[in-house]
Amino acid sequence: MNKTMLGYVPKESPIYAVHPFVKLYFLLIVSLFPMFVAAPEWNFLLLVIILGLMVISRVDIRIVRIYIPVAISMGSIILISYTILGGRHPEFQVVFNLFGLPIYWERIRDALVVYFRILPMIATMVFFLSTSRERDIIVAMRTIRLPFVVTYVFAMALRAAGMVLEDFQIVRQAEQARGFDTTGKPLTYKIRKYIMYMIPLFALSLRRSEEFTNALVARGYAFTGEASRVKRADYILTHYTFKPHDFVFTAIITLAFIALLVARYGFNYFGLDDSWFIRWLYSVLV
Repeated sequence: MNKTMLGYVPKESPIYAVHPFVKLYFLLIVSLFPMFVAAPEWNFLLLVIILGLMVISRVDIRIVRIYIPVAISMGSIILISYTILGGRHPEFQVVFNLFGLPIYWERIRDALVVYFRILPMIATMVFFLSTSRERDIIVAMRTIRLPFVVTYVFAMALRAAGMVLEDFQIVRQAEQARGFDTTGKPLTYKIRKYIMYMIPLFALSLRRSEEFTNALVARGYAFTGEASRVKRADYILTHYTFKPHDFVFTAIITLAFIALLVARYGFNYFGLDDSWFIRWLYSVLV
């Protein structure tokens, strides 16, 4: 098993046959897909495809369960922000009134569009972090010749995110060892109790930051001054070569993005007017 930033992946996983740059390129480009797609069903299809890639890569799908409460709470916040806190708009179509507040169809539709745009982005990031190590980030960024400072800071930021999740699991297991169990409890109870995790996680994050600083000082790292102007040898790149299938994957991602732009702005595809889900929801609510 190889340790990634969000867990462990078997060494036999086919994802390790792919160059780290391709994985980073996939993250940067595919994360943009939902921004150009308004129809929720297409973004949901992208979400299913990403989950399928996680299965093919032999990622433990149980890791997705961690993000289910987050996705539900995030969807609730988006829906409340758009409908209840969206203000009054006489030009919109009223679906029903909630305690004297009009709930508009346009606001419900817009909330769903935003929500289904965010879900594939989160899934893409989870897929990337679940199949990548800190070394992969460094290799990918050094492949495109980004400065060492940018590479190091970005890699440490992603590593810090993974460490926060690890600390969350440690705190959660400690709470369970003391008899805390959320099984069968309502979602509101879980969210209220999970807020208590923020205090120990914040304290652990401060301690991790101090450990990072001390480690950098002890190893003589410097991002300014004479040491920063010394050309660094990329020994790590000698262990990774760009193979023919990496060029193929990169070309497929690029062509898919170009095709999406042409279909969206050249032929007006993936819009709300062509969404069968929005039409069905409109017939149900209105």
